Amino acid sequence: MLPDSRIVYLFLYVKDLAVSREWFEHKLGLRVLEEDADSVKYDCGTAILALNKADDYGIELATERDHSTDIVFLVDNLDHARAALEARGIEFTETHRYEIGAITDFYDPDNHWFTLYETSDESLTWPSGDRIQAVRAKLNGKTNGHSASADLAAFTLADKPLIYLFLFVRDAADAFLTYADRLGIRDIEGGPCSRASTADEDGVIKYDTGGMILSTHHLETIRPEEQIVDHPCPPRTVNPRQMHGKAIVFHTPDLDATVTELSAKGMRFDRINRSSIGAIAESADSSGHVFYLWEPSEEALQSPSGERMKELLATTYEPA
Repeated sequence: MLPDSRIVYLFLYVKDLAVSREWFEHKLGLRVLEEDADSVKYDCGTAILALNKADDYGIELATERDHSTDIVFLVDNLDHARAALEARGIEFTETHRYEIGAITDFYDPDNHWFTLYETSDESLTWPSGDRIQAVRAKLNGKTNGHSASADLAAFTLADKPLIYLFLFVRDAADAFLTYADRLGIRDIEGGPCSRASTADEDGVIKYDTGGMILSTHHLETIRPEEQIVDHPCPPRTVNPRQMHGKAIVFHTPDLDATVTELSAKGMRFDRINRSSIGAIAESADSSGHVFYLWEPSEEALQSPSGERMKELLATTYEPA
């Protein structure tokens, strides 16, 4: 099992790196951590967001909005954040307010799905609320202005952390088998969006993967019409051939031992690839969400992104 359930990277594959950089850096205002001709990395508070060229890896990107994965930024004032980003040309869906708080969705040039999330008082009483408040406490003093009176032009997502990564899955039980039973990642809670049950076997399950919370959400493709109107979680469809435009990277200090143990539990991995950045093994859950296990090399740890990763691994998030 994973001895350290930390997501250190989220890979996004893009068609045109220059176009994507314009969007992430000038519209969202993300801060570049490291770059080269083929990729760019951004510090997103709880993890590193890395853009890579899809063609370099044979990745088929979604031709329509990809609803297999939702990448969620935490903001304190959603209306202000939305207004600031709309002024730079970002298009949003309707803002929904319900027991979890407020959410609104938007999409990058390659149809990757993003959400702005503002918590409610109720949501902060849940187990996941402890994590959210701990993340806020760790980043206190690093955030820029976001109050209703702050200058819209000064707002960016540079210091707004990635707080959730939702993976939409076809079989909640199989997903739980992968992430909890096999990978051994601790589940924090079942969620309020659980429709059949609030138990860990159904609906939404939230996992402890460091600062950011990994969540699996049952993919509902059909729902009675009376349940669709104004519902913040409408039924969605996913093209399985076009859902590999992003991948999770878990850190492990000993890849060989981890792969051996997980293989004995029924996990399947491609061969271990070794390079100057370390050792990497690829796998996927039953819905097709790709993830990597990575043991970084000493060389990789000396880079700016490596230094940031060491900070992420050393950071603990305890309730205040």
